[in-house]
Amino acid sequence: MSGRLTMTRRLLRKLLGGVSILLITLTLLEVAVRIWGYAQPHLYDPIYRPYDRTGDIPYIHKPNLVDAQARGLAVINTDSLGLRAKIAGALYGAKQPNEYRIALIGDSCTFGEGVTRTEDTFAQVLEDTLNRRQQAVTVRTFNFGASAYSVKEMVSTFQSRTPDIQPDLVVMAIIPSDFNLARTPRVDEEGYLIDQKLYRFSPSGSMIGHALRHIHLLYVLRGIGVRWFVSSPDVGQMIARGESPETYEYVRQFRKVAEERGLPYVVVLLPRLRTTDWGAMSDQLTRDRIAYIDLSSLKNEFTDEQYRASRFDPHPSAVVHHRIGEALADYVQHQPGFTQ
Repeated sequence: MSGRLTMTRRLLRKLLGGVSILLITLTLLEVAVRIWGYAQPHLYDPIYRPYDRTGDIPYIHKPNLVDAQARGLAVINTDSLGLRAKIAGALYGAKQPNEYRIALIGDSCTFGEGVTRTEDTFAQVLEDTLNRRQQAVTVRTFNFGASAYSVKEMVSTFQSRTPDIQPDLVVMAIIPSDFNLARTPRVDEEGYLIDQKLYRFSPSGSMIGHALRHIHLLYVLRGIGVRWFVSSPDVGQMIARGESPETYEYVRQFRKVAEERGLPYVVVLLPRLRTTDWGAMSDQLTRDRIAYIDLSSLKNEFTDEQYRASRFDPHPSAVVHHRIGEALADYVQHQPGFTQ
């Protein structure tokens, strides 16, 4: 009997020793990742909420946010519509006779993930540049960009949200990944985004889920898992080969909505870090008589380090946003009806 007790105690000591080593190792790894900074761009406040006008838009930003932490180390305010803005809670009212309004629709690049100051996003640079160059009209831009929106959410945003601001021009800014509809997550009860595949495993209001969001090591493990074990369609490669994804139909739908409403529009092909070529997309847009501007060559003006928002964030940096905003201002300024 005493022999069994002795053996049991030894096993318990080994087990406790193993658990202790594991906890110490995980703690040291967590400290190392925090010092490394890998997870920082992925940490954010619960800034999202469901959109109730249509099921085609799973989430928008909460209105009236003040100095909230967004993804990519951005610190944001939102206006009364839930758009990123310089002034929290800003109200707009009816458009004035001498006012020119531009609605910009897109994903995290348009929103400005990785750009700390709203003043440095290309939406705001566009507004400031046009107002500096001329005095005939007062230009106001509205940033409808949101993280991981696909072309589907962009078209629905055009249909459901932009009428509130009575735009004079609607801009759809895209990257190749926007043609992948599966990339758009869902939003939980608190206001965090959750991948479509993981949503059912993340109960709303879960204390465990809330605690896990603050463990930096998990973001490293998630990155490894996504890279090696989660397959997703490589739309970028398809476009580079000269193929048009099925979801290109949403671009045609975007044009159709604009034409039905008699609104000027333009599709913007944004520059990307890993490629300067949109393949045959420009040719396809030309064949379909869709107004567009290809800004992909702007990538050539920057080194990879200059382009990146931060060491672990491939989004466009503030200097790239400024260049995009200036290029868009050149385009808008020469459009018929801009100052007439």
